[in-house]
Amino acid sequence: MKKILAFSGSNHSQSINQSLINVAASKVSKHEVTVLDLNDYPLPMYGLDVQAQGFPESATKLRELMSGYDALIIASPEHNGSMPAFLKNVIDWLSRLTTPGNPFFGDTVKPVLLMSTSPGPTGGATNIKTMAELMPWWGGEVKGTYSLGGFFDKYTDGQFDQETDRAISDVINTFEATI
Repeated sequence: MKKILAFSGSNHSQSINQSLINVAASKVSKHEVTVLDLNDYPLPMYGLDVQAQGFPESATKLRELMSGYDALIIASPEHNGSMPAFLKNVIDWLSRLTTPGNPFFGDTVKPVLLMSTSPGPTGGATNIKTMAELMPWWGGEVKGTYSLGGFFDKYTDGQFDQETDRAISDVINTFEATI
């Protein structure tokens, strides 16, 4: 049984991507899954002057934690066609805690499922495409992607409509089969 770490790239308290990651994680059946809240690892905005003061303990803890997992599920919102500054900042700190050529997310390359949702029709697809292209640099091997547009039309009372729920199950089943 593999260990999967699932998290949202949003720091919003009412994040729809967190809702997506919670549902996706609940569908994992063949492996162990842990849902992580990146807000529990506060980091200052990355900069060389800030790094010169030392690495934040939360960055070191986060990288050590990620090293203990075999795969990742990441649900990221799209801000102006890209990942949010919050997630980019986490990646920037993780990148500085490794030696060149080593994965940011731990000691080995990890299979990754990238997900996104938005109220609009594209569901963050532009960001997912960009993240998929960058993932090999970060130490991830993208095994699947899923973009869900029209979140508020498909999610009510804490659950997705039947068609969306089935689609998420299918994505998770396919991902689990690849790891």
